[in-house]
Amino acid sequence: MSSHGGEIRVLHVDDDPDLGDLVALHLERVHEDLTVYTERRAVDGLERLSAEPFDCVVSDHDMPGMGGLEFLRAVRDDHGDLPFILFTGKGNEEIASDAISAGVTEYLQKGIGTDQYTVLANRIERAVGERRAKTALEESERMLSTLISNLPGMVYRARNEADWPMEFVSDGAAELVGYRSEAIERGEVSWGGLIDESDADRLWQTVQTCIKAGEPFEVSYQVETADGETRWMWERGRVVDETDDGVELLEGFITDVTARKERERELTAEREFSEKLINAIDDAFYLVGTDGSLIRWNDVVNEVTGYTDEELASIDVWDLVAESHHDEIGRAIERTLAVGHGSVEVPLVTADGDKLLYEFRGSAIDDRNGETIGVAGIGRDITERKRREQKRKQYETLVENVGDPMYVLDPDSTIRMANEAMADHLGYDRDDIVGSPPNRFMPDEDVQRGTDLIRDLVRDDERTWGSFEMRTVDADGTIRINEDKVAPLFDDDGAFVGSVGVLRETTERKERERELERYETIIEAVGDPVYTLDDEGVFTYVNEAIEDMTGHEPDALVGAHISTVMSDEDIARGNELIREMLSDADRRNVTFETELVDDAGDSTPVEIHMALLPAPAGEFAGTAGVIRDISERKARERQLAEFASVVSHDLRNPLNVADGRISLARETGDLSHLDAAASATDRMSELIDDLLSLARQGATVGETSAVDVAAAASQAWGDVDTGEATLSKSGSVTVEADPARLRELFENLFRNAVEHGGSGGETPDPLVITVGRTDDGFYVADDGVGIPPSERCQVFERGYTTSERGTGFGLAIVREIAEAHGWSVDLAESEAGGARFAFTTARGDR
Repeated sequence: MSSHGGEIRVLHVDDDPDLGDLVALHLERVHEDLTVYTERRAVDGLERLSAEPFDCVVSDHDMPGMGGLEFLRAVRDDHGDLPFILFTGKGNEEIASDAISAGVTEYLQKGIGTDQYTVLANRIERAVGERRAKTALEESERMLSTLISNLPGMVYRARNEADWPMEFVSDGAAELVGYRSEAIERGEVSWGGLIDESDADRLWQTVQTCIKAGEPFEVSYQVETADGETRWMWERGRVVDETDDGVELLEGFITDVTARKERERELTAEREFSEKLINAIDDAFYLVGTDGSLIRWNDVVNEVTGYTDEELASIDVWDLVAESHHDEIGRAIERTLAVGHGSVEVPLVTADGDKLLYEFRGSAIDDRNGETIGVAGIGRDITERKRREQKRKQYETLVENVGDPMYVLDPDSTIRMANEAMADHLGYDRDDIVGSPPNRFMPDEDVQRGTDLIRDLVRDDERTWGSFEMRTVDADGTIRINEDKVAPLFDDDGAFVGSVGVLRETTERKERERELERYETIIEAVGDPVYTLDDEGVFTYVNEAIEDMTGHEPDALVGAHISTVMSDEDIARGNELIREMLSDADRRNVTFETELVDDAGDSTPVEIHMALLPAPAGEFAGTAGVIRDISERKARERQLAEFASVVSHDLRNPLNVADGRISLARETGDLSHLDAAASATDRMSELIDDLLSLARQGATVGETSAVDVAAAASQAWGDVDTGEATLSKSGSVTVEADPARLRELFENLFRNAVEHGGSGGETPDPLVITVGRTDDGFYVADDGVGIPPSERCQVFERGYTTSERGTGFGLAIVREIAEAHGWSVDLAESEAGGARFAFTTARGDR
């Protein structure tokens, strides 16, 4: 094996092919690291050297063309110091001299036997090894030079004497202290002279101590740079030699650590600040490792536990907690490390064996590398707090088991506590009560009375309690009269901190009176008429709403018989329903429709929801009822019936036409009948569209706003096929209307005018439709043929039309939209002899 390691590529040049193959065979057998490549001519060898890397060349001397020495010179010109061994059978001193002059690496004469190949292999290995070693040394020196030149400081060699005279200084000196290395080496600048006087003695003693101990030295000191700046240096060095006169030679490295020193000072200041801050905390601060060891604590821990810093440093968290809670502490640490934060309450055991109940709250702490180092937090003595909590729980238990409502107010009169009896009394959840002001549950005047009483009690040292009558309002609006017994609350320093009160309801009579007043208020607030009748059918009570429906004042109806407002036939039907309820124990109320007669003799359709008044079983004490006006519902029912009639009548004819025409087309094969059928279906489509428009839109309006009538008319005009007709606008008026419904009103008026209002004649003039304002609304007029007076009352009826193609719903929709807005519409002759529709807007215009 090669002593230098790695494959050795050998180029062997010899014109004898047999000898070349033999040399390669023996060399590769003798040394397995050798790989031999053979060429027959020197020129071929040069080409191969240019194309491939080789570690050594072995060449014969006498070869045709280019000989061995000429080959050697060519190799030296192109490949430098590549090892070249002249292996020749012709040897003499002259050849050897010429070879050496040409730069041959080895000269070896061919012999007899195989030993010569071993010698040749060794010469090759030695030559290659020396070259590789030289190359490695040069590379090492180059890297060392590069390293020194790139170091953030300087490398030096100095005598171990006062001021440390420098024999060698790297180029980094200029950047380090502002002086060139040559000036320091020549002694123009003394390195010792740059060192701060306050550091000089300490620095000398430290270096000498390390030298005597045979150890390298590391020191930090301050120097003054060329520009007068003070910088911190860090130096590491050691003794490397000794001069003839016995002075140690030192070699080392110096770098600027000013930034690090500044950071160290900052960290020291931060550490001192943290120490002061931690020790200023009134509670125990701790940092516990993941294994439970104590890493950091403040002075409070020493004071509480009685342990010194040395003792705390030698124990862990388990030594500070009662043994029965060790598992609990372990779980708390694991939980905190897992989720990032946690707390636990356990007894803290002092050095004297005392146990203090402590609450520990902590968070997981990571180092700069993100590795968790433990749990840091605060420990707080909760012994007294727990005692107070226990006492408070006892009082809470007592308060919660008292049947009377109780409460506590803050100094600002906010409810701080209310017991369950108070929640039941007020009908609210306790969470809804606590935090609320008292006037949420009682009148302001009663709150003021209670406030005045508390103020008097605070000023009077002789009085502890006081009481006053007050009212509470529960969640249902029920008002209760109570006696409120109150007392002020004071803290340990005698400062007023609130008040406490206990409620007790007063008499049942007041409750019944209050309940009666409440029901009367509710009944009067109901929008529908409410009544009660005795067993003879005489009114015993009616609310104010009865007057709007019947015209009779409530006082006038009380004591009057039901026949005053109802027919005998309807009374008989009501009595029958009463008998049915009396005979069926599960039936307590009925609903029926009837009519009420007002003081003018007019009837109003109503729905009465009637129930039996409470009475002993089997007896009849009278009835109570709620009356609801169903005039609008009845009108809608009539409208629905009329709508159904129109649908069944008007759609049937075109449907029959279509059906008949289709049958004829099938029987005769005459497809012209289909045109008539299609015309009939078109007629049906028009009827359906108008019917849907009437049903969906005519009688209803959506959200209203101020609408410019002229603008709405212009929009509608663009949505209607008006042919050659023109629109004229006279004046401006704004009405409160549903914009979409108003636009539909104009569309139907315009369509009706175009379809029915043509002026007639052989050459009729284009129709002109005018929209203008009136004193109380607006009008739409045309200059067409007009509508005869005899037909003006009929044109607004559904289905009425004088056109073969009309549906008769257009003007009906106009009337429905107007009435839905609360307007009235009048039809008259226009100034031009056509039709004029005038709308009086009940909601006003401007």
